[in-house]
Amino acid sequence: MKTSYLLLPLLLLLIGCKATSTNTAPAAFDASSPKGLVVATITFEGDVPSNDIYRFFYEAQSGDKKFKKQNSGKIVIKGRENGESAFNGDFNNKKSYLIVLEKDPGSYAFTQYSFLDHIGPNGMVSDSNKFAIPFEVKKGEITYIGELSYVDRAQKGSPRIFVADYFNRDLPEFKKKFPGINWDSTVNKTVKAGDNGGGIIDFRE
Repeated sequence: MKTSYLLLPLLLLLIGCKATSTNTAPAAFDASSPKGLVVATITFEGDVPSNDIYRFFYEAQSGDKKFKKQNSGKIVIKGRENGESAFNGDFNNKKSYLIVLEKDPGSYAFTQYSFLDHIGPNGMVSDSNKFAIPFEVKKGEITYIGELSYVDRAQKGSPRIFVADYFNRDLPEFKKKFPGINWDSTVNKTVKAGDNGGGIIDFRE
């Protein structure tokens, strides 16, 4: 589904920074924490972004209405740097982004993505079908849920996101960027199954 944004202020609100405040790692984390950390990477296929803004939405699947509101959110990634189309990620030629979510214990899922094709008064936002990449947050635990590889130019009817296990590649990158956390305690629980949204998600074994 596409929506035309005719008001520039609303578009500027969407731009934000590389990732929202829901993607910030704590200065320190251990088993005594009342919350849990879920980590992943988002990697883009291709050398140049096809769109200017990407958003990946996640939702709490358990708890009451207040809990779900407090613990649902989105990851926002810009596809433009200094006025030019470019990735600005953490590694892999800036195409891979480290994702860290500190959340209350419970069941969650990434449920939808959207993208803005260009910044400006005639920019179009496209929303995906609903899907579910499920994961659990456990008290005092760091859980790795895999790489979400996003195919920018996926053909209609083909998967847009591939979920796969790159634990051994990704963990050293988390250690480098967030040295205050003991990443050696991270549990690898790469997501192997979920709701593929009619074929737009591919869970790799």
